[in-house]
Amino acid sequence: MTGFLIISDTHAYVSSATSGTPSFLEVTHTARPNMIGSLAELMANEDLKPEWIVCPGDLGDRASPEGQAFVWRELNSLKNAIGATHLVGAAGNHDLDSRFANSGFDPLQNIKSLRPLFPGRTQAECDQYWARHYVIYEQADYRIVNLNSSAFHGYGKVDDKNGKEFEFGRVSEQTIDALKSDLAKADFRYNILLTHHHIVSNQHIYAEEYSEMRGGGRLMHRLSEATRSSWFVIHGHLHFPEIDYGRGASIAPVVFSAGSASARSSGGASASPPNQVYFLELADSSDNLDGWSPCGTIRSWYWSPEGVWAPSPATHKIPDGTGFGTRLNAKQAADRFENALTASGEPYVYFQEAFDADPLLRYLLPGDLDLAVFELRKRSFKVTFGVQRADSILRKA
Repeated sequence: MTGFLIISDTHAYVSSATSGTPSFLEVTHTARPNMIGSLAELMANEDLKPEWIVCPGDLGDRASPEGQAFVWRELNSLKNAIGATHLVGAAGNHDLDSRFANSGFDPLQNIKSLRPLFPGRTQAECDQYWARHYVIYEQADYRIVNLNSSAFHGYGKVDDKNGKEFEFGRVSEQTIDALKSDLAKADFRYNILLTHHHIVSNQHIYAEEYSEMRGGGRLMHRLSEATRSSWFVIHGHLHFPEIDYGRGASIAPVVFSAGSASARSSGGASASPPNQVYFLELADSSDNLDGWSPCGTIRSWYWSPEGVWAPSPATHKIPDGTGFGTRLNAKQAADRFENALTASGEPYVYFQEAFDADPLLRYLLPGDLDLAVFELRKRSFKVTFGVQRADSILRKA
């Protein structure tokens, strides 16, 4: 199945143009770690060949022209180095000069001046993204909707009721209607939404979180209604890695919040997440998944103290090998783990062996996997966690 290399919220900057150190990517520093370029070697070592490179926004910090140009150039070089077919981005709040630091009237001046054109691929697709606030990429059995959630930054009014437009994302009713009409023209096995802002407020992370996409909940309801299927949502912005299900029935979307690849943490809840990059792969259609879709896995690497990309351990919010899509409850999942152990004929079984024997277990969210472990321990089974969750061991009592 097609692979997606996800690199989000790089926040590259020039030290002479800003105070502090917002990220590890200072453009002019000769000792700057090549965090993006080194991903080519990582992909080769892991024998991964992503068809897509996806950046969910905030290339440069505070609309830094130099930062944006540097990251876009690095991403295009990476695309060529690994042989990826497509590179696309989504405009983040830091990608638009909404405070007019570099232009007196055009918040889009810098980001639309990038070459190759942003957000990527063809001239016609880029024109549609800026003119209609979205563009649709259709490939084989999947399509990607690239939505500009920062479309109104620099243009909206500032008032006591709505605040400053650049402090949150937005999708308009007109955009939702147009998008829904376009989606009705064809059916696809998988539907993916790429955007910068999160679609619902994340107050479980930040006590006063208010920067979500206004209209995001309505958008997802309409998209699910249009396709009668579960969407996979990729967004950045929060710098907080997390994967969960959105609102809805059995076709509620899978919502993937990408952590920042290189921004420095600034305290509070954002201080704990590591810098991460990801390789997303959707499940093969031949897997027996009892109708659950989309299912898949996420390879995850973090920027280690040694200055290299290392596999994210099980203690991270999105560990290496994270699954998604299977919505078993704890009892159902525990039963399947117990069956895998019994079928092995051994006194213990590695989680990876259970995943191989039963694909539905591989595609459990990390939180659902934890609930299954809790249930297994209630049944007096022993679970010993490994550095990677797949290396964990289930033993008989």
